[in-house]
Amino acid sequence: MKLRFHFALVLFFAVASLAQNSDILFNQGVAAYNQNQFPDAIAKFRQVNGDHAKVAQQFIKNINDYMEAMQIAKSVMDRSPDEQDANNLAFAIQQYERAISIKPDGPFSPQQQLARAREMKTRIEKSRAAASQTMANGFCTKALAAIQQHHYKEGAQLICAVANENPGYNCGGDEAIHMCQVNTDLAKIDKGSLEKPDKSVSAQPPKSQPAPPVTPAPPQPDTQNSGLDKAKAAYDSNDFARATSLFQKVDASSKSSADQYLAKISAYQQSMDLGDRQQSAGNYEAARQSFITAAAIKPDGPGDPQVRTSRAELFAGIDQFYSGDYTSAISHLQNCAKTGLQKPPLVHFYLGASELGKFFVTGSEDTSLQQEAMNDLKQAKQAGFKPSQDLSPKILQAYNDLSF
Repeated sequence: MKLRFHFALVLFFAVASLAQNSDILFNQGVAAYNQNQFPDAIAKFRQVNGDHAKVAQQFIKNINDYMEAMQIAKSVMDRSPDEQDANNLAFAIQQYERAISIKPDGPFSPQQQLARAREMKTRIEKSRAAASQTMANGFCTKALAAIQQHHYKEGAQLICAVANENPGYNCGGDEAIHMCQVNTDLAKIDKGSLEKPDKSVSAQPPKSQPAPPVTPAPPQPDTQNSGLDKAKAAYDSNDFARATSLFQKVDASSKSSADQYLAKISAYQQSMDLGDRQQSAGNYEAARQSFITAAAIKPDGPGDPQVRTSRAELFAGIDQFYSGDYTSAISHLQNCAKTGLQKPPLVHFYLGASELGKFFVTGSEDTSLQQEAMNDLKQAKQAGFKPSQDLSPKILQAYNDLSF
């Protein structure tokens, strides 16, 4: 009996000693964490068990997430000047903010690095804006001169180049995107406006022989709706400039129908123009809705609204992926993949990366999500897609390790 009591007493003190030792290790780990001695903190936390075990594991996760964010941001900041741009720096800023949200006073001066990244981004944006403005001014001047001389094709090429960069740029009192559309249409009309010789009239005989009198052919009767039919044909062929001109000239009996078409053309062009401006401003979801509106009016209209919708969906998905909103990114990229209107390898890579990112941040428990991610990444790799290096090392490693 005494032996049993002695054994129980020894066991009690052993357990108490282990618990006390675990408490000491946990406190030492916290102290090392607060002093930014991360390797020592991780070593201590890994030995903790008992009541503090879950908290110790959370400390380890926070340290790993912090170091990953700082490492990714540093890889972006270390790029050579010719490889640096505002988008890359925006991603670095996001990673620094992520690290700061974990530990504002963490190692490697995250606050100072964040300020440096923001300053670099502002400087690059100003430099790019100045260069873009100079280019736009030069192209605008040349475009106006070409248009004044009725060289619409040359004018359209110049002003459309400006519109691609800045749709709302004011050139001679008009927006670049509108000038681009108008002069593109004028170039088409100008090209087809050359009259063909009238073969119904005989060639004039030599002057030595008097020309016989020519009896003019009686005018051919025009049907009542011929003007409306021509306007509809121009509309169907996406020649909106000609269609607008013809619809405005129809007779009174066709005016109601013509006005409906004119309203469609106006609404379509406004939706497409608005979508372009929203996309240039990085508001991809709003741009997608604008292009959807245009596609509802005329799915095969000028500018390919269905393709533009899909492209905005792709941009939205990629933007949300880099913002860490993996659920929304997956939704947009899945829709984009269904349409098949964008580059499949690019779509599948970012879809797989978004699925894998969600798998990691949700605790790596949903194996079906992981399998979907690997399937999409595999499709991208089989197509030879090469991702940029400004991605999570975990995602890049998973992609690089794929074999097929």
